Amino acid sequence: MVDNLSKTGGHFASDMGAVELILALHTVYNVPTDKIIWDTGHQCYAHKMLTGRLDRFSTLRQYGGLSGFLRREESDYDLFGAGHAGTSISAAYGFAVARDLAGKAENEHVLAVIGDASMTAGLALEGLHNAGHSGRNFVVVLNDNDMSIAESVGALATYLAKLRATHLYQAAETQAKRSLKRVPGALGQLGSRAASSVLKHNLTHLVSTENSGVLFEQLGYQYFGPVDGHDLNLLIDLFSSIKHIDGPVFVHLRTVKGKGYEQAEGDARKWHAVTPPMFGGSAASKSSGQTWTSVFSNTIMDLASKDDKVTAITAAMPDGTGLTAFSKQYPNRYFDTAIAEQHAVCFAAGLAADGYKPITAIYSTFLQRAYDIVLHDVAIQNLPVIFCLDRSGVVGDDGPTHHGVFDIAYLRHIPNMAIMAPKDGEEMDLMLRYAVNSHVVGANKSPIAIRYPRGNTPATKWSNATSPIEYGKAETLIEGDEITLLAYGSMVAPAFEAAQMLQQEGVSVNMVNLRWAKPLDKQTILDAAQRTRNVIVMEEGVVHGGVGSAVLELLAEAGMSNINVKLFGIPDRFMEHGAIPILHRLCMLTAPDFAAAARDMLGRPQPDMERVAEIEKHESLTA
Repeated sequence: MVDNLSKTGGHFASDMGAVELILALHTVYNVPTDKIIWDTGHQCYAHKMLTGRLDRFSTLRQYGGLSGFLRREESDYDLFGAGHAGTSISAAYGFAVARDLAGKAENEHVLAVIGDASMTAGLALEGLHNAGHSGRNFVVVLNDNDMSIAESVGALATYLAKLRATHLYQAAETQAKRSLKRVPGALGQLGSRAASSVLKHNLTHLVSTENSGVLFEQLGYQYFGPVDGHDLNLLIDLFSSIKHIDGPVFVHLRTVKGKGYEQAEGDARKWHAVTPPMFGGSAASKSSGQTWTSVFSNTIMDLASKDDKVTAITAAMPDGTGLTAFSKQYPNRYFDTAIAEQHAVCFAAGLAADGYKPITAIYSTFLQRAYDIVLHDVAIQNLPVIFCLDRSGVVGDDGPTHHGVFDIAYLRHIPNMAIMAPKDGEEMDLMLRYAVNSHVVGANKSPIAIRYPRGNTPATKWSNATSPIEYGKAETLIEGDEITLLAYGSMVAPAFEAAQMLQQEGVSVNMVNLRWAKPLDKQTILDAAQRTRNVIVMEEGVVHGGVGSAVLELLAEAGMSNINVKLFGIPDRFMEHGAIPILHRLCMLTAPDFAAAARDMLGRPQPDMERVAEIEKHESLTA
């Protein structure tokens, strides 16, 4: 793992901490006949190596190579894929029911492995509750490493910490071994280490009024643990014994995130994931350029210093969303809800209903999990929650589970929702200030989302100074009368580059920074379409239901269906993992692609036939 991830990058500390667990499971169980269902999959690199993919491990997270998560289409050993946390228990219970319905209970074991604080996800608790009282043979393995990506928070995390710290846990192994000497062979068929663990579990009931596993046992599970998750022999004995136990079982393993790599053990938060090159025992440094996330962080810090109604919410992603500095400066106004996006949004709705200004920073791909709460609890009540959607657009090496390409489509059709996207860092700052100081308190008060991509902000030199943000108003960057380019968010910079290319060829370009996906600037769009009769719309989101669809709807409502329109965006398929520039080229979201499309619409020759051939090749790959 160290050798390969230093070149490819990937999740590091989680995978280092799960090696012994994976070795034990593959030793005891016959996968894929036995079903092991993993949560998120970013702890499963050793699993990939053991299941026929060691020779391809150097391609991890590279375009055309192995996924950084589990994928059903990648291997028969990947029985259920996931990139979002909290899914393994529910999915594994489905496998258990399917097994029983098929009459295979005698020959097939089903286990759910969950870790990295995924137990704080509401879905995990729902699955745990539903499966626990079923009476079915079903095993939940908690890989408890104290952490998610950042420190775990919440009552359940505190409860698990108390279990690890209890005096009974520290002394139980010794008590169990002493007790074994007085047991006449009843447990002789079990390995001594596993027997100790089983007795430790039972002794808990006998000598403690505070049963360490009471929560899980009240849910219907036989509870074993906490157990050293790095003691391979113990794990093999324990799982071998559990195979013969009827009913739901909960195994609580205590592991160290980053185990075996000193720097990662010392700072698991920093080493959760690494980017190449990783040399000299340290994680790769972040880009020194200004990122979208850093602009967000700096702006909300300033807003909070001037307005004590500003609060910030994250769902277990303080570092990724840029809220770490805020959490230190304003701890009383910072809230980490753990891996619970639905709760985060409903909690924000409550704050907004009582007059606060909750900035709810959630990755685009994770806000999908809270869709019903956005609609039912925020939008119907028209509560002015500010959604800041980091990682909107393609995100690169994490692949289809993490690409934030659906948020425009799943938010645009919700009444009362307003949606913006900035073209650069300066506009990002202006939009945040507008949302906090004007939108959520003004005549247009409503929920509002600001979407922005991963990575550095563009350093484009625009032709005009950035104009102030006004509700539902676009920004015209270039005026012309042959073709209109309507660009949204991250696509404004490449569209502007395409406009400059076309201007150099003598094309009169009308270039508009849409700013708003909802409400659209109807007058600006209709006037431009009427004048040029040729319109190209560019967005880094799915074409179906996105900004381009909104423009077509507007033109149809205005009786202007004869306008020549071409849409650029993410095609109707799940995009694979790969470097962002590669994915942009495959989706034809580059300046040369936009310029070539404009020439075609205007009947102008393509000056670079090699580029035309390249575009055709990309179209073929996309198809």
